[in-house]
Amino acid sequence: MIPPILYASDKQKPFADELANKIGTNSSSNIKFLDLPHLALSESGLSFFHPEARSSKKFQIDFDSGSTHWRVKRANHEKLIKKALGKSEEPLNILDCTAGLLQDTLLFLSLGHKVTALEQSCILFYLLQDGISRSDKKSIFVNLDLIHDNVRSYASMTEGFDIIYFDPMYSHGKKTALSSGQLEYIAKILETESIKNDPKQDFDVLQLIPAKKMIVKRPIKADSFSSQINYQVLGKTTRFDVYI
Repeated sequence: MIPPILYASDKQKPFADELANKIGTNSSSNIKFLDLPHLALSESGLSFFHPEARSSKKFQIDFDSGSTHWRVKRANHEKLIKKALGKSEEPLNILDCTAGLLQDTLLFLSLGHKVTALEQSCILFYLLQDGISRSDKKSIFVNLDLIHDNVRSYASMTEGFDIIYFDPMYSHGKKTALSSGQLEYIAKILETESIKNDPKQDFDVLQLIPAKKMIVKRPIKADSFSSQINYQVLGKTTRFDVYI
């Protein structure tokens, strides 16, 4: 269930109404919703609030600062993911099956590749769109096609990709570039929308997609989804299982 969109002033009402209609919820300026899960629309953009999150701040996506901005600036130093992708004289066409906060997608884009990124959460999809619209670096998103869908339904109409990239699930126990507050809010978003996944079933579907290579990102000690790995790229806390 998608929570209501609260708008801060009458200036935001037309856009709040339009967005609410798109995602199948209601828009309101009623303060009675302030202590409940809700999307908030103000002059600073779109954000999400959940009363059970430890952070008192609303969750908003910002591509121009923080860990995402820092990783993109040093994309050429991301040796593990570059090694997993392999050398290519031409830009690669990559399907990122789990967009999340676009951290890995932005690395691919900054390296000159084309990316189709899937995000199954309606809330996260529109937060990402809002973050992109507010970014000062819109040129990096030119080769991005962000799609609201999940891997199982999208796989049946997929072709022409060089790389299938799969980072199955956010976990509080997994070392990641995301902060604990970001992880918690993503978990709350998935909980709010009642989204649950079976990564192994998703993997089995992805294996059927014709592509030159599939890269699966895993915590270093996690089990592989299949024994038919062609090779692995190992880091200290993360590894990439590569299937050709």
